[in-house]
Amino acid sequence: MKVRPLSPAVPVVCLFLLAAACAPDAGPGDDIAGTEQRSSELVQTCTATNVTGNPYKGRLCGGAFIDNCTPGLVYSCRGGARGTTGNCTLDTTCSVACLTGAGDTPVTANIGTATPVANDACFNGPAPLTFSTNSTTGGSYVTMTGTLTQPHSPYAIVNFKGTTADVPPLCSPPLFLFPNTNSVSWIEPTNVVAASKTVPLWALISFNDSTGAGRNLVSVTNPLTLNPGGTLPKPALASFSVSDANGTPISTIPGGSNAFAHGTLPASTPAPVGGTRVTVTSNPANAFVTDGSFNIDAGCFSNTTAGTLTATSSLTSNLAATVSATSGAGAALSQNVVVTPPALAVQSVTLTPSTVTGGASLTGTVNLNRVVLSSDASSTVSVRISEGNISGAKLATFSGCTGSPACTGTVAVPRGSRSASFTISTSAVGSQDFVTVAAGASWSNTSASAQLTINPSGNASASLSSLVISPSSGFCGFSATGTVTLTGPAPAGGAAVALSSSSTANAQVPASVTVAAGQTQASFTATTGPRCSASSVVITATYGGASQQNALFFN
Repeated sequence: MKVRPLSPAVPVVCLFLLAAACAPDAGPGDDIAGTEQRSSELVQTCTATNVTGNPYKGRLCGGAFIDNCTPGLVYSCRGGARGTTGNCTLDTTCSVACLTGAGDTPVTANIGTATPVANDACFNGPAPLTFSTNSTTGGSYVTMTGTLTQPHSPYAIVNFKGTTADVPPLCSPPLFLFPNTNSVSWIEPTNVVAASKTVPLWALISFNDSTGAGRNLVSVTNPLTLNPGGTLPKPALASFSVSDANGTPISTIPGGSNAFAHGTLPASTPAPVGGTRVTVTSNPANAFVTDGSFNIDAGCFSNTTAGTLTATSSLTSNLAATVSATSGAGAALSQNVVVTPPALAVQSVTLTPSTVTGGASLTGTVNLNRVVLSSDASSTVSVRISEGNISGAKLATFSGCTGSPACTGTVAVPRGSRSASFTISTSAVGSQDFVTVAAGASWSNTSASAQLTINPSGNASASLSSLVISPSSGFCGFSATGTVTLTGPAPAGGAAVALSSSSTANAQVPASVTVAAGQTQASFTATTGPRCSASSVVITATYGGASQQNALFFN
């Protein structure tokens, strides 16, 4: 069963006015006050609504529903239409705490436009929040205790409120009170102050009572006074470890891998205000490329975020290292870790050159992350050359590469080397095409690939595939852009496409347009007029034994 605490999520506005009184709503086991102090002078007026903006009616425990109002006091609320403000005035100044009623409407309850109600009361049992001292020198530790004597199942949640930069929040909120446990204590760090400063602190304890009703116990504010003259403590490390991602301490680590640094402080001295910086170093320094230093946050006894130690990946033999940590106080703590060569892995594939003319050969190279050692079980890499991306045909292969249109073969990287090369032969193509050369291995946790571009040869020169003119019509005197497209990349020196007009008196084009080497398109300008005697003119482009025509029309 989950705890169903009342939500303290209602926005409020606080002012000072006079107040009146109401009656409490007790539950089983409640220690309800019979001699509360009635407010008679300046008191607060607040706005309290549920999540849909409906104002509360009845007696409310300040701090249980209403943020920014004095916690631990009881307010008399009159309800009202949605949007009503200032519907609550302080009714009773409790001496210890206030307790929400068993029949209160939860802030998050879906009640439509109905009026949420509450019937809360002062509580005169044990104080929900106490300190080992209410006045201390800034920088000192203070032991704080949250207490709940009411039955609570399956547990109660203790929220520490009113914290500031001088009295920081809990390290890992909230705290829990399990059945048969009535109190929980923690050590709270405080900040150094230049002048006396009082911090009003309070506790909100949420629980299910013996009937299963959700209740909130809210303490009155408990002031903690900090006095000048102190210094921040610097606790020494109590323990230090270097572990894997699962938190298990390690004695070896493969190069290139990450290990994680953890540290703890003594049980009586959590990290002070501002936290504790733990510096982590290694000897030799080149064993790790990061130092793994970390912070322990204020009030915490250990780091919530581990320091990351990345082992060097440049080793070819084992390297014994000592990893040390210090908080700047006490002796440094250390752990011995052996950095081993990184696991062999495929790093990259390079093609030289990466663009060839169909029918030419090139060199492919498989690169590993380190040299192959005698201890490596294997260094044979599987290489796959895909079929042509455009044609779907087998366009490239190498010795021992089997299959069609894609083929697969192996390349062995010799011991003592970190790469191996092989010759790739290609086939002639009619137009530009592409293949992928990929490398991987069962012993490698990475793979790599590179793309090869194959162009048609100069002897199989591209021909003209299209002529497009835009705009294709207009009033006499307009200009248009013509674009010629080849079936493949232009050869070295470019491709000169011849142009002509069926009537130079009506439309003029340049004698030719050149498609740059390796490109497939080029544009030119066609001009008309100023006097146009024909209704249309045909433009002709010719290259590589092919001609294409398009027309210009006059409006």
